Amino acid sequence: MAETHQHGPSTTGRLAWSAAIFFVSFVLQGLGGLWTGSIGLVSDSLENLNDVMVNSLGILSLWLANRRDPDDRWTFGWHRLEVFNSLVGVGFLMFLAGAVGWEALDRLRHPVPIQTGWVLVFACIGLVLNVLATLVLVPRDRSLLERDANLRTAYLHAFSDSLTSVSLVVSMVLIRLTGWRWVDPAIALVILVVILRGAVLLLRDAVGILMHRAAFEHEAVKAELMAIPGILGVEDFRSWKMCSHLTIATAHIIVTADRLLDTEAFLERIEHLLWERHGVRHLTVHFETQEMALRHHHRFLHRHEADPHDCGGHD
Repeated sequence: MAETHQHGPSTTGRLAWSAAIFFVSFVLQGLGGLWTGSIGLVSDSLENLNDVMVNSLGILSLWLANRRDPDDRWTFGWHRLEVFNSLVGVGFLMFLAGAVGWEALDRLRHPVPIQTGWVLVFACIGLVLNVLATLVLVPRDRSLLERDANLRTAYLHAFSDSLTSVSLVVSMVLIRLTGWRWVDPAIALVILVVILRGAVLLLRDAVGILMHRAAFEHEAVKAELMAIPGILGVEDFRSWKMCSHLTIATAHIIVTADRLLDTEAFLERIEHLLWERHGVRHLTVHFETQEMALRHHHRFLHRHEADPHDCGGHD
């Protein structure tokens, strides 16, 4: 089954609006942090800058993917640019975490005076902007957040930024009431933990796609396919994601049919099941009779530095 794959324009628009709002927040909180001496405010502004970069790279990857059709050299186009976008985001997150952590630890040892009143004003402005940037990223169809990695990544970042802005506001109130200046670098370290958590989540998803992690639970799907009358076996079943939007599957299906024409009904039911229940956009099926299946195995055998004439597919 060949499927034309296009990323939705609504995703690009939402990322652009969110990036613009975050950029305003980055500038205001960054300048405010430098003026007031608050490392917590500076760290919050840097996290906003990260959101600007991640969203902008997401827009660029979507733009390039939608304009590069698959060909004989790039057989799936450039849709996997989304994954490299995530890896760039991880690298930038780690850089920010190191910079914030170093400065925050130094401030814990040597507290500096900060203008808590003005910090509170800038933090409240940042909170309003972060909440607005988060709401912009929520589509009418909430399930799109689970299916769209760019949108989901941006939403999780925006949501975590809103939480850190809340903690920053609370910390400023606490400093004004108690005079504990160490709270400012302490809240910066809390933001550091949020940044690191985001990096781990991004890295996990990106590595899963690059390593061709199964897109869904295979045993359960095999059982669903075996429930179709006339299907005797499902072998060599594989699934993976080219990007968050594009799920691919291949399988050897053993059927009762003896003629190629008789497999058309099986193909229609298999395509419908995998598309409706598991979001498979591109499916390749090899039909076999029971006699054909008995003449070879379906084990995937591959060893590095093995006999170059052993392809490891079938006996």
